[in-house]
Amino acid sequence: MDSLLIFSPRGRARFRAAAIAAVCAVLVMCGLPTPAAAAEPGPVPATVASAEQQDDEAPPLALALGDDGVVTGSAFDAAATVANTTDADFRASDLRVSIGDALADNEAIEAWLDGSGGTARTEIASIPVEEIAPGESSSVSAPVPTGNIPSGVYPVSAAYGGATAPITTRSIVIVTGDSPASVAMVVPITGPVAVAGLYSASTLGTLTGADGLLTAQLDAVDGTAAVLAIDPSIPASIRVLGSAAPATARAWLERLMSLENDRFALQFADADVSPQIAAGLDAPLAPTHLGFALEQATIDASDDPITLSSLTRIDDDAAPTVYWPSPGSATDDTVSTLVGGSAARVLVPASATDDGSAVLGDDALAYDDALSDALLDAARMSDAPTRARALTVAKAEIWLAAEQSGGPLLLALDRMGSDDLTTDDAGTEIVDGELDLSAEGLDEAIRAALDTPSTSHVGLDDVLAAGSGHVGVAATTEDPLREQAVVDYRAAEPGLAHIATALARPDHFLGQVRAEAQRLLSVSWATNPEGWLTRAEDFVALNADRAVAIDIQELQQPVQLLSAEAPMPVWIRNDLPYEAKVTVIATPDDPRLSIDRRTEIIANPDSVTRASIPIEARVGSGDVTVHYTLQSATGERIGPTRDVAVTVRADWERIAVVALAVIVAGLFGSGIFRQVRRRKRERVESHSDDDIRGESA
Repeated sequence: MDSLLIFSPRGRARFRAAAIAAVCAVLVMCGLPTPAAAAEPGPVPATVASAEQQDDEAPPLALALGDDGVVTGSAFDAAATVANTTDADFRASDLRVSIGDALADNEAIEAWLDGSGGTARTEIASIPVEEIAPGESSSVSAPVPTGNIPSGVYPVSAAYGGATAPITTRSIVIVTGDSPASVAMVVPITGPVAVAGLYSASTLGTLTGADGLLTAQLDAVDGTAAVLAIDPSIPASIRVLGSAAPATARAWLERLMSLENDRFALQFADADVSPQIAAGLDAPLAPTHLGFALEQATIDASDDPITLSSLTRIDDDAAPTVYWPSPGSATDDTVSTLVGGSAARVLVPASATDDGSAVLGDDALAYDDALSDALLDAARMSDAPTRARALTVAKAEIWLAAEQSGGPLLLALDRMGSDDLTTDDAGTEIVDGELDLSAEGLDEAIRAALDTPSTSHVGLDDVLAAGSGHVGVAATTEDPLREQAVVDYRAAEPGLAHIATALARPDHFLGQVRAEAQRLLSVSWATNPEGWLTRAEDFVALNADRAVAIDIQELQQPVQLLSAEAPMPVWIRNDLPYEAKVTVIATPDDPRLSIDRRTEIIANPDSVTRASIPIEARVGSGDVTVHYTLQSATGERIGPTRDVAVTVRADWERIAVVALAVIVAGLFGSGIFRQVRRRKRERVESHSDDDIRGESA
């Protein structure tokens, strides 16, 4: 079977050591003992591939080549190791290396490597391999001349004939010419989307733990030249918690800020800008306030004023403005609205440009999404040899695309956030399931594009400076549901702003809702459309409830006023998690009842607060209706007016007092009468006893 090889010039010692390391890996996979030569020290090349056995008798063949298959001169060094895993001797033979004509494009590269096309007929080297006894291996290396062939990607084959059946392998070699190709890569730093607004402490603890998604992302970009696209809600979530944030989260943030990578900020919560512009917004939604999440300890410990910008900052210096819509969602109108004559840029996939090419403009920066997706797919592969082969193919294709672009080639890995965030029975946010992306895989993908001899990485400033002219784009995907979500939120805003006037801190409430709206628009929701639809419907219903969350509860029974003065009970319902400061306006429809017209009340969050309003019956009795209206500090009416029927029976109090006095007097008189009778009876009985005793004497 065919396998992937990479050829490049380096010293022979390095290749011999690399080949020995490669065969050790092969023998371990095959369950065979490692040869003694494998203990020799030496670097392991970035990519090592081995030929699988064609049948049960065919041995593995491992070839290791330096510089990731890049040729900068007129020759490359090849190292090979043949391991005899059979019971028969392998005769002395040659390892024959051949080369073919340059591969013109990505399709030709793929066809050559998968064995469906291409040829390599020109033999350029023959490396002797001595006889190999059963259970033994042989390692060889030799320079392979290529001559003065022009730059390009070339097919290379190697064949070993000493086994029972010949073993052949296929590979590619990149001849770079005088200079490497310029490449830039954008890597997103984003998290899960199924949260409301900011990340909780428990979620941050999971994401920044040893095996967390955010940790994997930083591990992968640390030490590379990748341009970071950072969701500012992540550092904000950590900063608002202060000392209450997990130690791993605080360390993660410190590490992020210390990285030297170029960077720019995504929209808060990585909200997709395309549906916002399509819904008629002149500019994307921005966070308004994060005070709703601030811990008091954070406020107490801060020496400087805590502002929105201080919570969301991603760099100590001002970062350029770059928008990154959901891939394929932006149109020319989206780009022109977002840029609007400013220095801002919009990242768009090359597949959405007019000619399908990755070009850098003054308004849009088109990145090669096909190559970017190939890198990310390779990063997700758990099998190291399979991942190495995929990355080798990607490296050749990246070099070829960069050479053909005539300028910096821009790559951008798609969002890597998990949408598996759920809650347990206690309401604690947890990440459910295992992540399909390792730090190792992501790191190898980034380095395959930026850290090879065939490419020279450039920074964000170079990418922005390379822009020239207008890049035409057209949406390749449409999402009217997400556009409608923006419309629904904007329609709910007046009602939310109205109810917020009743709160002690309206900016906290409105800031929370805005953060939730932006999280709903997160780009990563595209991977979970069913979950998004449920969340969007719930958000519409929740905002409808919030808009009527504060009012006076309606009394089901009329109030009986049996006294000239009494407190009238009023219950204020507040379903929001914020303290409300309201004024109850009471207006009776009859002058016989006097009542305090304005009563200020503090309504506790998420509860029903009872208040007492003094009332007084002036004259007479009868039925009176009291109209209760709730008013905010700005004078706006909150909720409907409640009518309370009051039956005034103030005269009953006097009647009751007289009746009580009569009853008390009667009881008192009855008691005196009974006491007198009892004492009289006792005197009579006493005299009778004296008479009896006298007669007896």
